[in-house]
Amino acid sequence: MKNLFIYIIALSIFGLASCRKDFQEIAAVQVTLQLDFPDNYVDGSIAKNIPVSIKNTITGQIVSFISDDRGLVTADLIPGTYSVIASKSFSAAEANILTGYEQESFVNANVTPLIIDGPKVVAIKLNGSRSGGLVIREYYYSGVPSAYFYDLFIEIYNNSNADIRVDSLYLGNTKTASTTAYGFTKYTQDSVYLAQVFMVPNEGSPRFLKPGESLIVAMDGINHKSDPLGNANSPVDLGPGVADYETFWSYSAKELDAPDVPNLTHVYGSSTSGFDWLPGLGGCGLVIFNTADFDKLPVMKEPGTTAATQFKAIPTKDIIDGLETVTNSNVQATAKRLPIAIDAGMTTVGAMYNGKSVRRKIKSVVDGRTIFVDTNNSSADFEVNSTPSPRKWN
Repeated sequence: MKNLFIYIIALSIFGLASCRKDFQEIAAVQVTLQLDFPDNYVDGSIAKNIPVSIKNTITGQIVSFISDDRGLVTADLIPGTYSVIASKSFSAAEANILTGYEQESFVNANVTPLIIDGPKVVAIKLNGSRSGGLVIREYYYSGVPSAYFYDLFIEIYNNSNADIRVDSLYLGNTKTASTTAYGFTKYTQDSVYLAQVFMVPNEGSPRFLKPGESLIVAMDGINHKSDPLGNANSPVDLGPGVADYETFWSYSAKELDAPDVPNLTHVYGSSTSGFDWLPGLGGCGLVIFNTADFDKLPVMKEPGTTAATQFKAIPTKDIIDGLETVTNSNVQATAKRLPIAIDAGMTTVGAMYNGKSVRRKIKSVVDGRTIFVDTNNSSADFEVNSTPSPRKWN
């Protein structure tokens, strides 16, 4: 009898709630995005047929569009917070019409956060760059179970059709993941701010990468799968014949110096404490660049914080390629550390210690040479590789 009484009361409450009329569905509002090419594109060029994705940063829902013949995207969106990514590549012939340069090019943009609180028109200026040259082909940063992360490697690939000189090439990383803002991008897009910088040494004669060749930089240059100082869970051999250089951390007596793998030159550090170079298991902004006067470039503290850490400011124009890696797909674009012109998106292996890497997708194979996708948008250009594979494309 008691259970029946409770059941009747529950039905009564449900019935009263279902009869209420004061709950109203939130209405969608019309949002128009006006896409415009960079200022150095031919006058009168219209940013049409540009793929655009709009992500609700709360629900994670993504809707995709193509800009029309006026460069417009019109969407009905529920009021809230969104991010917008636009990205498109152009063939050499298409780029010649738009820019005057007959070289494969691309445009992209990343707008975040985009607050929708009513109907609005949003102007989006696209960034433009040319494809080719050196690219970061693969980055393994996750480590493996039992908390082993010394088997990190970075592969730098010549994606062009000409020899490229690589001695005196710089490699640097931003600050790693944290619970606070990730970096400087909400204050400026003109520079990349690096916590650590290494340089490929100039050993007296120029070193070139031929088209389709790559350079492997290891954290520690050993066979991590079999060396007693390695870890049986590691998926990679980074010993002599595989790794071209390692990032020897001379500031720690505990650091391993592999005798048969040359060391990169450490040229800047926001800190030299710790026992090794630690760019971050949760990811970082990673860049390669050339610059004429590295020592003269400024250092500065991160705006908006009280931290005393100093970062080296590298002009965006000097960056050759960049890659933004994060801990997992829940990290929002507001946490970016690289300017949009360097990487319009972000990519991830999904979790720490899962033994996976991110690698660039294959675009085509021409006369036996692999060409990789390069639109300066790692969200689209990279994929997760379950078995990190230096110099293996498939």
